[in-house]
Amino acid sequence: MSPTNRIFRPIQRFTIRKIDSSVVLFLATIVALIVANSPLRDLYHTLLAMPINLNILGVDIFQHHGEPMSFLVFANDVLMVFFFFVVGLDIKQQLLVGELSSVKKAMMPVVGAIGGMIVPILLFLLIAPAGDASRGAAIPMATDIAFVLAVLMVLKDHVPVSLRVFKTTLAVADDIGGIIVIALFYSSGINLLMLGIGLAIVALLAILGRIGVRRIWLYMVGLFFVWFFFLQSGIHTTIAGVMVALTVPMTTSVSRHQLSNLAGTVSKMLPHTEDAQKGQTIHLDGADIALINSLRQSATRAIPPVQRLEHALTSWVNYLILPIFAFVNAGIDFSTFAMGGISALPVAVTLGLFIGKPVGIFLFTYVYIRLTKHQWSEDVYPALFFAVSILGGIGFTVSMFIASLSYDVQLHLDWLSEAKLGILAGSLISGIVGYIAVLAVGKRHQEKKAQKVK
Repeated sequence: MSPTNRIFRPIQRFTIRKIDSSVVLFLATIVALIVANSPLRDLYHTLLAMPINLNILGVDIFQHHGEPMSFLVFANDVLMVFFFFVVGLDIKQQLLVGELSSVKKAMMPVVGAIGGMIVPILLFLLIAPAGDASRGAAIPMATDIAFVLAVLMVLKDHVPVSLRVFKTTLAVADDIGGIIVIALFYSSGINLLMLGIGLAIVALLAILGRIGVRRIWLYMVGLFFVWFFFLQSGIHTTIAGVMVALTVPMTTSVSRHQLSNLAGTVSKMLPHTEDAQKGQTIHLDGADIALINSLRQSATRAIPPVQRLEHALTSWVNYLILPIFAFVNAGIDFSTFAMGGISALPVAVTLGLFIGKPVGIFLFTYVYIRLTKHQWSEDVYPALFFAVSILGGIGFTVSMFIASLSYDVQLHLDWLSEAKLGILAGSLISGIVGYIAVLAVGKRHQEKKAQKVK
């Protein structure tokens, strides 16, 4: 083995066997909590307040309310746009070819998602302090799909595939609900001119998508301009990510049949010699290289732009953007909490996630099944369904994001810290209790699988 291979082989192995993104997100959260409660806390807060400047042709791109964005605001209002862009790409696929592509398939998870949003909000409002604290009512309505899917993958032998698909679809519907709430309740001081320009660009991108323009760089450039004008308009910038994602075409310019024929043609035309083995030195002439490049380009065009973009961005979002978001938002300084001075806010968030989410999901779905005479999917029974519903209380990423929108760090820092404390507690309790519950009741699913094998 060459020295170069010895150096890069471990890196290649790591690339192939990536650490689960939820683990990276969890580690970023732990690091933030440790740093925020250590002698490095001043350095941590200095980092969050660090201004981000980018001037292009005399325009300050990252200016927020007339001031340079802090690193904290940059993470929430710029980096998270890419997270919601990827969410939007997933939503488009689900709407066109997935579990949300027909009313019949979509109704049950959508009804469950609605229950999982309404009940936590009501429970929050019942417990939380009166007044401005109610701005955080939407915090416990969110489900963190990354963490939930990670737990379900660990428990895959105990949870039927149909239930995992249901939970994934419900999380997507939950994301749609969260996006609507952000658009309606967390935008302020609307500048109609800037909003109009941003929407006009979205409309132009939609037209380009409809007529089959598949240059993905064009949609990324469009995303930048829509983000910029939405930032100036007062509409939260993450909505730009979702709206632009929905304009990206799902069609291809090369069919699978055409690609198969081209691959067969290239295979026949390329020289077949015993010398042309892997690892051996060969020489291709210009025509051979042109054929291979033609096949490579056709293979790229055979993938829908929506999936090409999702594939290109998902790793960046999961392994860089979300950990940065977690690091800058999860750093709660516990020394700021005085004994007996904590309000009911963290309790409201915790119970909203741990109690409100599973009760809302289960209750609405159960009533829907009874009213429509719908049948439970194969191998799914109420106890297992409720156990999986508990995992819906893991609301880390989007809950943290909504908390940052609900409480201004300058005006309501105490409430923001308390809300984050409730999110951490509710998500952790939901994850642990949900995991134990699924293990306990999932034995029945394993026994049925064993009987089928016999």
